[in-house]
Amino acid sequence: MLGLWTPSSPAPALFPRRFARCLDALAAAGHDVVLSPSCRKNSGFAAADPRTLADDLHALLEDERVEGILCTTGGYTTMPVLKYVDWGLVRRAAKPIVGYSDVTALLWAALAQAGLTTYHGPMAISEWGEQGGPWPYTLRNFRDVAGGRAALVDIVLEAPSEWTDELLWWDREDDRPRRTRPDARWRTLIPGKASGWLLPGCAPTAGRLFGTRYMPDVTGAILCLETLEMGPDQLIGLLAQWEAAGLFDRIVGLVVGRHYRPVAAAGGSTDFDAAIIRALDGREVPVLVDVDFGHTEPRLTLPVGGRATIDADNCRITLHPHESHLRNVSQ
Repeated sequence: MLGLWTPSSPAPALFPRRFARCLDALAAAGHDVVLSPSCRKNSGFAAADPRTLADDLHALLEDERVEGILCTTGGYTTMPVLKYVDWGLVRRAAKPIVGYSDVTALLWAALAQAGLTTYHGPMAISEWGEQGGPWPYTLRNFRDVAGGRAALVDIVLEAPSEWTDELLWWDREDDRPRRTRPDARWRTLIPGKASGWLLPGCAPTAGRLFGTRYMPDVTGAILCLETLEMGPDQLIGLLAQWEAAGLFDRIVGLVVGRHYRPVAAAGGSTDFDAAIIRALDGREVPVLVDVDFGHTEPRLTLPVGGRATIDADNCRITLHPHESHLRNVSQ
């Protein structure tokens, strides 16, 4: 059974038609769900105040029926919830938490504070609320990576056959599948191969963790960052923070997500590759770009803290066995 938690945007309240569709899609896939107490509420900023949202998480962690926690959607207000989370309970319950975007803050904090492997992956309204349900690539990867298979064998990740970043306004325009683009290749920016542990997340959200106890030690990490609706100049600014903090000297590889609805820099450039090269400042770590784990569809599920190998030469990521407690997703 999956617990649905709304730690950020009050999307279930704002988009009831899409939320109903996501519940139907989860049921059709064989998932019983439990809604957190504030799941459908709207406080004006989020579903509820930060302390209440943390209590919602605690209730799902303590509910013996709940096997894993699926966040409903992203937003901007997960960060204030973190100081109210009982990290000891998170550690003891050891239940997988799945989300992306603003939920990056919770995923990284769970690793830093509780040593828990979580999942940067699809969310209830965002993916199960799509017309027709989650994309097959998304669902297959979610089941492989978050299910029992992940504890047994290596899982090789490769690019999908198509992708999209078309924007359909929820509950107004999202009653059809989104139009796709055929060229979904991943690309080598800096060749090489490296093994380490994965640290995937939304770059703007990750930046809010600097200087806090919720920022993991990145030593040995394959850093995976994705962006949305920004230009290469903004990416330079985000990556410069990592470089100035000396963190690019500790990582073993870099994966950059496919950019969602990118824009030109103030000066007109659309060269995101150059922005990445500039930020790395001569460091020769393997770099793979245009990987499908950001706000575009379809998407990968990546274990935050899971062991992996990046092969930038062959545009491939291999996930090595890790323990998963989310068993019924393989059905």
